[in-house]
Amino acid sequence: MLARVVTDVDSLEEFAPGWDALAVTCRRPRSAPAFTLAWYRYALPPSAQIRVVVVTDGDEVVGTAPFYVVRTGFGFYQYNLVVPVFFGVEPLVAPGREEDIASAIGLALAQAEPVPDLVFFDSLPQGSSWPAFICAGWPRPHLVQVSSHSFPWTQIHLDNGGFEGWLQKRSAGFRKHFRSDYRKLQALGFEHRVSVDSGDITARLPDFRRLYEARRASRGGAGPPFDDPFMALVAEASEKLSGTGRLRLDTIERPGEVIAADLIVSAGGKASSWYGGFDEDWAHLSPSIVCIVLSIQSAARAGDTTYDLGSGSYSYKVRFTDDEPIFENSLLVRRGLRPFHTPAQLLPYGARQAMGRVLGNAKKFFSD
Repeated sequence: MLARVVTDVDSLEEFAPGWDALAVTCRRPRSAPAFTLAWYRYALPPSAQIRVVVVTDGDEVVGTAPFYVVRTGFGFYQYNLVVPVFFGVEPLVAPGREEDIASAIGLALAQAEPVPDLVFFDSLPQGSSWPAFICAGWPRPHLVQVSSHSFPWTQIHLDNGGFEGWLQKRSAGFRKHFRSDYRKLQALGFEHRVSVDSGDITARLPDFRRLYEARRASRGGAGPPFDDPFMALVAEASEKLSGTGRLRLDTIERPGEVIAADLIVSAGGKASSWYGGFDEDWAHLSPSIVCIVLSIQSAARAGDTTYDLGSGSYSYKVRFTDDEPIFENSLLVRRGLRPFHTPAQLLPYGARQAMGRVLGNAKKFFSD
């Protein structure tokens, strides 16, 4: 078994087929290389560097941990998991070999250049063994895991009765309003369309961008922007996954008009809703709810047994499911002064945090 740190996109392409097979086996659609490599190409921050740990056993890819490294304001080198606009990319390991492969990744990180001072996992299932295994592989003194922030990740299960079984578990009012709104939309010439081919997806991206940005503006600008790098990312991923159904764009549309859209990724029988948007001028017919329900139906038809609505607890999500498993982020902190990257290493981690809060508050005060 060999663990190596890869630092450029072209070299990573060699491992993409095995990496993708691992994403399917592990049922981790957000961790597929099509999205990671596209993000590296189009959205990697100018000062960031690519660092991907790839573990192979012979010719087989058995583990991946895709990071990018940035230098913090205090001079620390922080390794973050990729695609922050995606949120939820996880390291991958061959099932049954989690401990030895994750430990090998930990050792590879310790030998990387630059050596990470901080390793950040933005979204892992609560109780994940990843942090402990990474720490175990790191030579002494081992990394320290800092307490994490937790949040729900809404999931819908379709393996017991499929779409109809799920729909029957929703309230009578939910079913009535969905069917009524869908009939009214159909009467006005709208239809539900599932685009899986690259050409169909890219043709609808400008409309999708308009819908998403309008919703983002109504929320006061909350959420990542649907900017040109993101457009390029989706276009490349759709080309690589064209026709497979692994990247789907569900829309409510009629000729010349798209009023709702949801971007769905899937792998190994698990579908995950990425971005969505709708035209508020049509809010009285709930096109967003209709589109989500029909995208769940299309996921069930494609053979997906799990459908998630992404992270965070929002009031609309409880209308679809009450299953909200807890995920968490985790920060690993290097101990010791060698290699010496910044004088801030002389401070305990708690003191660094306190200093960061003070400086952050001062910056906000003077900017206001």
